[in-house]
Amino acid sequence: MGRGHFFGCYTGPRFMKRLPSAILLLAALLSAPAGANSSTSSQKIFERASQALQAEDYAAAEAGFREVLRAEPNNLGALGNLGVVYSRTHRYAKAIEVYKHALRISPKDPGILLNLGLAYFKQDNYALARPYFAQLHALRPEDAQATKLLATCLVFSGKAAPALALLKPLAAKDQDPANLYLLSIAYTKTGQAEAGKQVFGKLLTDPSTRTQANFVLGRAYYDSDLFQEAEGVFKDVLAADPAFPGVHRELGKVYISLRRNDQAQQELRLALQQDPKDDSAGYFLGALLVQIGLYSEGVPYLERGDALNPDSWAACFYLGKAKLKLNDPEAAINYLQKAADMNPDEATVFYLLGTALRSVGRAEESRKAFQRVTELHTTRLDANKRALEDAHVVGAH
Repeated sequence: MGRGHFFGCYTGPRFMKRLPSAILLLAALLSAPAGANSSTSSQKIFERASQALQAEDYAAAEAGFREVLRAEPNNLGALGNLGVVYSRTHRYAKAIEVYKHALRISPKDPGILLNLGLAYFKQDNYALARPYFAQLHALRPEDAQATKLLATCLVFSGKAAPALALLKPLAAKDQDPANLYLLSIAYTKTGQAEAGKQVFGKLLTDPSTRTQANFVLGRAYYDSDLFQEAEGVFKDVLAADPAFPGVHRELGKVYISLRRNDQAQQELRLALQQDPKDDSAGYFLGALLVQIGLYSEGVPYLERGDALNPDSWAACFYLGKAKLKLNDPEAAINYLQKAADMNPDEATVFYLLGTALRSVGRAEESRKAFQRVTELHTTRLDANKRALEDAHVVGAH
């Protein structure tokens, strides 16, 4: 498998804990020892970095694996585990870059294929995750988790028919609620709505899965912009299980969409009390606070989110907007330039960037930013209205 090979270990989905586009995030990714062919010095550094990774000291782990790679650029173990560090700290773009490098060295490595696919999967980018899970499934056709990952990507990237072929035998073997949910969606997307209802009905009638099924149903209503219906279902979930993971976050998002900002704040704060590491709840709360003019209060939530997920253009956008309103244009420029680099097609980013640049006398750069707004077929007035007055939060329906 190559020098310094690492193993990507993964577990099955924890049904309903956190659902990107109505399906769960899957987490995995552990390290393993360095290979015998590494130099003595590199091996010691690798071992220390691996210990740091196990201890969740990601800064030390990153520094160690990068040091190994300076001496041995193709050390597969160091590459793989550096990807783990990036994934766990939500720097998915960097993780993808590292995993692709590792895959060029070992094109059929199951751990690399898994972790690379998961880096896309965790960003809800099912179309790009799909080919890696397809390769993993081809290597391990009897592996239920590889099958489920591939089927999930197929379902949510417009390939429901091949997903159905995978899910029917999988659900027949294992009545896991996640399998049944995916199967019901696949039936529905292939025009077999009645079959989908029958499968989903099993989740609703089984006492052990009713609350979980209602949570998914609420997400489905939310994704369909049926916010009142989503509110009712999520309240049913809370009545059945006040500690159900993620329900306060999802209800908060519903209230954002309904423009019921006080209730949205309350639910998102409850979500963070329940799970302080709920990055999504923190982002939505911070963005909402900025949108309603509570800039100073929103910044800490967004700064934490930006540190955990520096690939998020939306967090940078709201931080830039807040800093601009707080009369810190230099900080605003830094965040807004990052947002523009990550999302070059969003006119509001360039409008605010142009405004910040103009405020510090950088006239030519400001002109170029405003020119980009025009290129995106949005007038400055429209951009101003969207950027400064619209109550919508990026990522909410």
